[in-house]
Amino acid sequence: MFNDKFCVRVNIAIIFAVLFLSGCTSQEIAPESAYPISETEKILVLPFKDVSRIYGKDASVRCSVCGRFFITGEVAPDAAAKLTHSLISHLKRKKKYKLVILNLNGEEKAFSQRKRIVNKGRKYNADAVIVGSVYRYKERIGNRYSVKSPASVAFGVHLIETKSGRNIWSGHFDETQRSLSENLFKLKKFIKRKASWITADEMAINGFADMLSTFP
Repeated sequence: MFNDKFCVRVNIAIIFAVLFLSGCTSQEIAPESAYPISETEKILVLPFKDVSRIYGKDASVRCSVCGRFFITGEVAPDAAAKLTHSLISHLKRKKKYKLVILNLNGEEKAFSQRKRIVNKGRKYNADAVIVGSVYRYKERIGNRYSVKSPASVAFGVHLIETKSGRNIWSGHFDETQRSLSENLFKLKKFIKRKASWITADEMAINGFADMLSTFP
């Protein structure tokens, strides 16, 4: 039989392991270089494209910029606009860059490749282009305390230097909320969300805040 002191030590070790692992999010910052963005440079902001609209639901789609794979799903009609607005709001709060905001009005396919993104940036004399893609933006079915289907959000953002065409910063977010019993490693996030089922908008806002904390 294990004594009480040993059990306490084991329980403490498990708690620390859970807290440590829960701090690892699905965001991934993967620059191709350590290229610094100066405060005087101009960034062209392209609106988010709805990838599910192009390839359909439940498709495994490879990002043309970073090569990462995502599974598409339901995307709310206003999701791309909401994400674009959130991105612009976060960038404006930095007050570091001159932003050029462009509305493509449904030209998702035309600007899905890095080369075309770079050419668009050069056309507007931008030093870099930031572009995003939304793969899923599914609202929860239920309320904060009980759901039939949880919120599920997946999107990626890339910062591309127009001079070289390099992807100099990337951020990804991909989450379908689960109960604590399904995933004990999300204890920290579970507590932060006050043990409730959050909306897709709340999930996306939290994802942006974490992701852009490392933006150059």
